[in-house]
Amino acid sequence: MRILIGGFIAESNASVDKLTEIQDFMITTGEACADVLYIRDLAKELNVELVPALVADGRGGGPVSADAFAYILSQFKMHVKKHAHDVDGMFFFFHGASNVVDLEGGSGDHALVREIRKIVGQYMPIACVDDPHGNVSQELVDNLNILRTFRHSPHTDRAQAHQTVFKCLVDLVNNRRIIHPSYIKVPILLGGERCVSTDEPLVSINKLLDEIEADPRIMCCSYHIGYLRHDCDKCGAAVCVVPYMPEDKEYADEKAQEIYDFVWARHKEFHFTGYADEPDVALQAMLDTDGGQVFLTDSGDNVTAGANGLNTYVLRQVLALKDFKGRNILLAGINHKDLFDNYLQNKEVGDEVEFDLGCNKNELSSPVHLKGKIISFGDLHHHYHSEPVVGRCATIKLDDIPVTVVVENFPVSFAEKYQYDCANIDIDAYDFIIVKQGYLYPELKKRAKNYVMSLTDGVTMQRTERLVYKQVMRPIYPLDNI
Repeated sequence: MRILIGGFIAESNASVDKLTEIQDFMITTGEACADVLYIRDLAKELNVELVPALVADGRGGGPVSADAFAYILSQFKMHVKKHAHDVDGMFFFFHGASNVVDLEGGSGDHALVREIRKIVGQYMPIACVDDPHGNVSQELVDNLNILRTFRHSPHTDRAQAHQTVFKCLVDLVNNRRIIHPSYIKVPILLGGERCVSTDEPLVSINKLLDEIEADPRIMCCSYHIGYLRHDCDKCGAAVCVVPYMPEDKEYADEKAQEIYDFVWARHKEFHFTGYADEPDVALQAMLDTDGGQVFLTDSGDNVTAGANGLNTYVLRQVLALKDFKGRNILLAGINHKDLFDNYLQNKEVGDEVEFDLGCNKNELSSPVHLKGKIISFGDLHHHYHSEPVVGRCATIKLDDIPVTVVVENFPVSFAEKYQYDCANIDIDAYDFIIVKQGYLYPELKKRAKNYVMSLTDGVTMQRTERLVYKQVMRPIYPLDNI
């Protein structure tokens, strides 16, 4: 059995003014695609030969440029055309949250599936994993045989979800039949910070999904949180249930409705995870926590959701403090490429430096004049223990106050100890750490005596009700009182 594999990842935040260009994508080709997609060992176990296309990973950022997507689409089409007659099925991870400049319908993920289906015809088995923060449409499910997302946010079950879908595809290839997911759009438009899987109602929703997926008449099922940071008709939540056999389609429809009803009955239970509060209250709460390591997330400048990590707002809050309550504070970090490339990287560890931090694109990124000593340089890596080096950083202890700032030349969110180690930052040396995230990622959460999501302004501002939409389904919660 031969399976063609590939992936496309882009979370397109329309509030980010820099387009995601082709150089912003990490392109994986060849055998390494199997590792990125978590299926190398499973394929060997199942005696499946993998035929790699490419995995184009743009992470979070602005909308994808037309040229970048045209190149990625052309590469997928080339591989699909080359192997359309010598593979038995196709397996993809298409995130689901892309938005491409001047593309009809907007979604690059949906366009990829549409164009691939045009090439291979209606009967080639195609399975797709997507991120729970991706959008689904009727057209998408009609063009796929299998669609499932991760259960958990943060995405601790990524590998498991990929392997579940891959095994479903192998089953379909071994026992050919025509199946497509049952689909219902759900009138809910919420960000991931209100849809964390360790909180209700997601705990109960996922329990129901697991029970339904254990039914032999159901191949797989999922609840899709959806994506909300660009305006298009695909935005919003969805339910997908894949029948095991064609004759199970009516039963899958019933189960999709059951999930929909279960979710909708609890739609007002969705809430910000953990403790979230307005910026001044959030900062003071962490200062007042007795003992232990505490974390504050600058949620309006969440790099994992596409922000560029430029904002100095929380730094200015910290610098205005009269009493640091004995805390040793690390701000990891602020992206200011020109400052790092043209000044800091020419210095050495131990050098005294004086500079203005903040690129001054708007009020949130206003410059702050700082003096301090460089205590380390290091490499920047994306989270999920990503191996490629994407940039450099300098860690600077400020003079006269217990505050240390990491200055980056590329936006990353310090979500895992691995990233601190690569940046040569001793995470254990600080008892108050400020990061550019929304919900706190699991490794940091395990460390935290206390943590708070600061509801700051910025391109990833968390209050959906304050965002403007013209193309989404209406009425929809929480924009409308349904």
